[in-house]
This record gives sequence, structure tokens and C-alpha cells, in this order.
Amino acid sequence: MGFILWVKIVKTNLRHNFLPHLLAALGVALLAPVVFETSSLDGKLAAQPLEMFLSLAGALLLTPVFLPEQDENIRDLIRSKRTDHLAVCALRAVYSTGALLAVVGGFTLFMRACESAVGWQHFTGAFASAFFLGVLGFAGAGISGNVTVGYMAAMIYYIANFSLKEKLGNFYLFSMSAGDGGGKLFLFAVSLLLMAAVFEWKKVREG
Repeated sequence: MGFILWVKIVKTNLRHNFLPHLLAALGVALLAPVVFETSSLDGKLAAQPLEMFLSLAGALLLTPVFLPEQDENIRDLIRSKRTDHLAVCALRAVYSTGALLAVVGGFTLFMRACESAVGWQHFTGAFASAFFLGVLGFAGAGISGNVTVGYMAAMIYYIANFSLKEKLGNFYLFSMSAGDGGGKLFLFAVSLLLMAAVFEWKKVREG
């Protein structure tokens, strides 16, 4: 019965909560070749559309994890159920991360088909940047209780990367485009820790 319940929860969330955000992320991927050149690029230039544009998909997919609970009526309904609503939110975070992997991976393969010099490092690096930006939005929305705040936090940080550049150190989203590529593992690790901290904060606050 528990497994059937979780399957129903996933189906309901995918259909009613997740689809618009997935379509928006796919829109970013489809728009990237319009904004950036994607054919026959060397490794450094190929990183630009992946880091500087596709990272926005992370904010679109992960920031809205807590969106349904923003409606007071839905929040009260969810909390009246036996199922832990934070467990449902964690499930949303998992499939949103999976979708982000698919979007970044698909676009990386597209660039490879366009004869650009992209490889495993480009895929993992672009995913780390997108995931970090998404988790920033996730944290802003989770802590404030307002998804708009989450989007603002992610966009402010995204814009800051164009002006602060390497001054951000390992927190710089566009390091591959700068010819470095370092700090991606650090970004990913910090993202996981921040996501776990937000869930713990909400658990304590709502417990």
C-alpha cells in the first residue's frame, strides 16, 4: 500500500505541479542555440551556452519544489494527511534533479552532434552550476515560504556572476567558460549540504 501511495503522489505532482516548470526548462534548452553558437566550438567556447544559459534550467526546476505548500489551503490539506509533506517535497527535489540531469545531458549531446568539443567534464560542470543555482532558489523559497523570493535569490546570484567573475572563487558558476573549470565538485557538495540544511530547518521549524 505504501508503494502504491507514493506512485500516486508522484503521478499527481508530475501532472499538476511539475509539468509547467519542466516545459520552461526545456524552453531554455531550445532557446540556447538561438542565443549562442553551438556548432564546431572548442572546449572553452562550448562551455558558454552550457554554463551561462542552461544553468537557468536549474532555477526553473528546483526553486518551485515548495510551491504547492505556498497556498494555505493546500498546505493545511497536505499536513492533515498521514504522509510527511517534507518527504513529498524531498521526492519533488529528487525528480526535479533527475530532470535537470536529463536536460543538461540532452543539450550536451546536442552540442556534441553539432561537432563541438564537449565531453564528460562539460556535462558534469554544467550540471553542477545549474544545480547550485537551483538550490539557491530552492533555499530562498524554502526559508522565506515564498517562491518569488527564491527566484529572485537565484537571479541576483546569476547576474552577480557576470560582474564579480573570478572574485567568487569556487562559487563562480562560469569557471569553464573562463578556461578553468575548477570548483565544480565543490559547488555540487555545497548544493547538497544546503539542500539538506533547508530540509532540516523546515523540519525543526514545523515540528
